[in-house]
Amino acid sequence: MKHSVLITATLLLIFVLAQFYGLFVLSEYIDIKESAKSGKTVLKEETYANSKITPVLVENESFSWVYLVIPVLFGTLAVLLLIKFKQGNLWKFWFFFSVVLTLILALIPLFAKLFRSIPFVSEHLYGTTVLIAVLLAYLKVFRNHVFIHNFTEIFIYGGLAALLVPLFNVLAITIALLLFALYDMYAVWKSKHMIAMAQFQTEQKVFAGLYIPYSVEKKQGQTVASEKQRSVKSLKNIPSETKITSTAILGGGDIAFPLLFSGVLLKTTGGFVAPVITTITTTIALALLFYYGEKGKFYPAIPFVAGGCFVGYGLSLLI
Repeated sequence: MKHSVLITATLLLIFVLAQFYGLFVLSEYIDIKESAKSGKTVLKEETYANSKITPVLVENESFSWVYLVIPVLFGTLAVLLLIKFKQGNLWKFWFFFSVVLTLILALIPLFAKLFRSIPFVSEHLYGTTVLIAVLLAYLKVFRNHVFIHNFTEIFIYGGLAALLVPLFNVLAITIALLLFALYDMYAVWKSKHMIAMAQFQTEQKVFAGLYIPYSVEKKQGQTVASEKQRSVKSLKNIPSETKITSTAILGGGDIAFPLLFSGVLLKTTGGFVAPVITTITTTIALALLFYYGEKGKFYPAIPFVAGGCFVGYGLSLLI
């Protein structure tokens, strides 16, 4: 098992909460009933107006996977350049503004419901949301607050989905998911640049995804990864009862892609049955990866969650 039961359960719980909160956010931004009837994305303009951010709609959603693949590839290249030139601060500022943007989108629908009976806040909904988003992003990025970091992970993918889901239909998100599953396998098992990116982010304590540091005790004779080679290619014995700091991580893409897929199913079917089934199957797939994964080894998670997405979609079609 890759991590302890408690750590694994925590990762899975946050993953599930992020999926369900993301579906709530999407239902507030997209008229799912009208979208299902018309076959085209119908936006709730008022909600987007509250966030002051409007997604770009495309004429042919079947080819919209290009609008996701190209930015991700350029973003990966940019991060690799930051690693090469050791520009950790630039990464932090980039990440900070991304978190603020997605939090604004994610929190606007929630605050609109929670504070509608409070005159001052409801009248200044956007300003209130921006202040809270900036505060949370500051604590997450520049104060390295682990609880805040993982707490905000529940919300930010809903904001990201509000921007991206309107672009896709089932065919486009399926193509994107397959391409990124192949890319993830290559980046982790072949080129290993995904490992380098993960290590860079954990060293900066600004990780795009779930990040849970914890300590474990190892008795004499047990082996752990050497500090200098965290890819676990090298192992060494350590003294009895030594506490070893480890980190449980789950990449942001591993959370975002299942939500994008289930979000597209939400607007395509006009209901929550298919998205909920998909969330269940992707969670099971992720749990199996954690259960059978070995400590200290890196695994591409997108192929597993992609399998969960397709199994869930297949089950929903049968139902």
